[in-house]
Amino acid sequence: MIKRILFFMTGTLLGLLVALAAFAAVLLSLVRPTPGGWTHTLRIAGMEREVSVPAVMRMATHPVVMRALQDRDWHTPRGVVRVSAGTDPETWTLTCSSCRIPASAQDVLALDRVTLHARRNAQNEWQGDVTLGEGQRAVQGRFKYTFDDRGGEVQLQLPDTPIASVYGLFARAIPEAGKAQIGGTMRLKASIKLPQRDLRVEPFIDGFSVAGLGTEALLNTSSTCPAPTNGLGTWLPRAVVAAEDQRFYEHSGYDLREIASALSQRNTAQNVPRGASTLDQQLAKLLFTGDSRDHVRKLRELLYAVEMDRTLGKQRLLHLYLSIAPWGEGQCGAAAAAHHYLHKRVDKLTPMEAAWLASLLHNPDRDLAALARNGQVDVQRVCWVVDNLHPLRAKQREAIAEALPTWRPAASAASAPAR
Repeated sequence: MIKRILFFMTGTLLGLLVALAAFAAVLLSLVRPTPGGWTHTLRIAGMEREVSVPAVMRMATHPVVMRALQDRDWHTPRGVVRVSAGTDPETWTLTCSSCRIPASAQDVLALDRVTLHARRNAQNEWQGDVTLGEGQRAVQGRFKYTFDDRGGEVQLQLPDTPIASVYGLFARAIPEAGKAQIGGTMRLKASIKLPQRDLRVEPFIDGFSVAGLGTEALLNTSSTCPAPTNGLGTWLPRAVVAAEDQRFYEHSGYDLREIASALSQRNTAQNVPRGASTLDQQLAKLLFTGDSRDHVRKLRELLYAVEMDRTLGKQRLLHLYLSIAPWGEGQCGAAAAAHHYLHKRVDKLTPMEAAWLASLLHNPDRDLAALARNGQVDVQRVCWVVDNLHPLRAKQREAIAEALPTWRPAASAASAPAR
């Protein structure tokens, strides 16, 4: 009797294993990648297998699979996900609570809720609505996702939306959002191609204004850094604008063209964020927000930049920035930097000296270390600043370009070993 039971159990187990193996073989055959297709390496129990991403998507979004997933809370690394059926077999709602969306390798967007209402129009096409947040300040847009065996593309459109509503999505992380009066609207077109992660973003902003942050108090504030006794002169302010913010006198605190370029490149170059900061934003970072590299800091920085551009005006804003900007080696402000590196008053700088000092601002410690190591300034970057420095004439630019390879700042030359 026991022997028969054991034989039965063994046979049943073997049959089950054979059935599972056959089922697994069928699944793997269904998701086998095509030559040149979009693939992903699947790792299970120490084994690796290349699978077709489009095939997995088709299988995962099949109505039978979706019904098996619906009306349950699925705890994922991106949040708690729930799938709900729509009014017909091709319509579904996906809700992510406490949602965490990767913005870059270093940054994650945290949102209370993200809701997708999606409809499958064809085997390889989904489209519908996306809602960020909830309640009166929810932000709504439209999306379309198409794919084939080689890749896919997600398109997103955000209609005219109050900028205050966008800030409302991050109100808990941005204390200024609760006290600032934020005006204006924005709309957005974006697309990302997969698997390349080629992101393109076209933002449009109209009437962006900020009040209530109290930046008008900076009109009469004084810097703790050394102050220039005879002003900042002609060349350094112009060189800093040439190096850091060429459209400084044209924008109202933010440069939409640079923001679009930065967003579009966010997922390239190994996810290293490109800068897009105007001088207004850099001053906001120095005075209010600090230098953490995340979306919350950039959003806070933008509020202060827009308000300061209005309350301070361009000349006061530029003067204040030059008075406190860090120039490396513990130097605070333009007057200290000119004295430390060039042994001169800031108002006495030549165009070449001003261009070199301005060229340091994007990363003074790195550039100064390279100067100490190589015995030469960054000729290419200084020449780029000179090319954008007005009102230099062509002959002056040519003379500076010829002199730069052998020129060294006074402090560097004085400390160089004799040869």
